[in-house]
Amino acid sequence: MKTLLLSATAVLLTSCATVKIQDCPDEKIINKMPQVGGQGLPSEYYIYKGERKEITDFDQEWLKKNCPSIRVQEVY
Repeated sequence: MKTLLLSATAVLLTSCATVKIQDCPDEKIINKMPQVGGQGLPSEYYIYKGERKEITDFDQEWLKKNCPSIRVQEVY
């Protein structure tokens, strides 16, 4: 029973692991608009398949090796 519980826990933890995206995003957005108050959303993010994705969602080492020319757009 103890072995079964440990196995189930290992499978659960493995399935919850965060997998980083290993694909080139469409573009990187740098938000240069002034903010009022405290920190809001991160000021840099990617557009990937038409949706906003955070920088941390991507495998940065993979991007450096495989996506040398990601279009950057600064918004004001």
